[in-house]
Order: sequence, then C-alpha cells, then structure tokens
Amino acid sequence: MLSPVVGKSTPREHRGAYNSTSFSFAFNWANSSREYINRERNTIERRRLDYFDSYTGSFSLAEFKFGAAFSDFVAIHSVFNFGFFAGVVKYDSVQIKTTCLSDGSCQETVIDGNEYIPSSLTAYTIRSFLGFGVTFYPFQKKPSFNGFFMGGAVGYTFLATLAISDDFKPDNENGGLGFQFEIGKEWWINDHYSIGFGLGFAHSGLVWETVKAHN
Repeated sequence: MLSPVVGKSTPREHRGAYNSTSFSFAFNWANSSREYINRERNTIERRRLDYFDSYTGSFSLAEFKFGAAFSDFVAIHSVFNFGFFAGVVKYDSVQIKTTCLSDGSCQETVIDGNEYIPSSLTAYTIRSFLGFGVTFYPFQKKPSFNGFFMGGAVGYTFLATLAISDDFKPDNENGGLGFQFEIGKEWWINDHYSIGFGLGFAHSGLVWETVKAHN
C-alpha cells in the first residue's frame, strides 16, 4: 500500500512535503561466503571457507520514504525498509591445508568438512536498507496513466542470516552498497492521500569477510 502525503494547497498533486509507507511480500535470495585463516607456522596455513546460499520470504517487509515533491513530477526522499524473513539456507564448509616447502612450492590439501551438516537448514534472515532515492510521476496529463510511478534508490544494505540445526547454529552477517527499483500505480482516495500497488527489485553486493557474494 502506498500513501503519499502532499501539501494541502495542492490537492491531488505531488507537491511539497512527501511521505510514503508501504507493506509488502518480499523474497530474498543471498549467496555469500567467508574465509577464516589460521597460520600454524610459516610453512603451514589452514583456511576454512563457509558458504551460505539462503532462500527466504517475508510478508512483513515495511518501507518508509520521507522527502519533498516538486512540480507534480518528481519526489526526492530518503528510503528505509526492514523485513524479517523465514526459509531455508544451504550451508557448506570446506577446510584447506596449504603446506609450503623450502624450494618455494606449495601444496593444497582439502580436508573433509563437517559431513554431518545437513544440505538444507531452516533459516531466519533480517534485512534492512537505508538510502536516498527519487520517484517520478510522468503522466499527469493522461487520465488513464495518471498515478503511474517509477523510482529508484541507492544506499546500504545490512543482512543477517541464522540457520538452525540440532548440532549447531551457523550464522552469517554481511552488508554492502546496493540499489533498488520499483514501478507501480496509485489512485487518489481524497485530495491528499492515495493508495496503490507496485513491484520492486533490489540488489546489493555483500562485502564483509566475503570470498564471493551477491544478492
């Protein structure tokens, strides 16, 4: 649900103070990995690679925008959203031992990981986004398209995933710069409030303690 608020002097137009609140269903897919290094001696190094591939959904993603609208055409605003997701995560762990000889050559040996780890675990994810964006209303003079909007934002994403098993609870916290894009349509229900629906897409790169990541 989208509910912009505009100044009382501009009924049914996007001018002046602007805020929008939406609640939606969202699906979140995140693939990331992290690396731990333990150098036992100058010639021996052990690395552990943890891989997380999570698929979670939420019926409670909430987003809030605050800013100003101009000329019944564009709104510039801050963006904050927050969601609690539930689903599954595929978790894997690999240990690699690297031994370097006196002649400078090195040999890597893959050590069996935690074989008891299930291939898929119940997972819970918290995801939030904070940034700045713009929303455009390009069809003010065409009644059939009036209320159509499109917009985007850039900012910072924080993502934390906790997987649950009987043996242990692997967790992964990450974050990085990202963007989001949305389109939709709204209808005025009185001079200053409207309601509508939209579709959105968000992407962020995860960078903390990460070997490779995308979301």
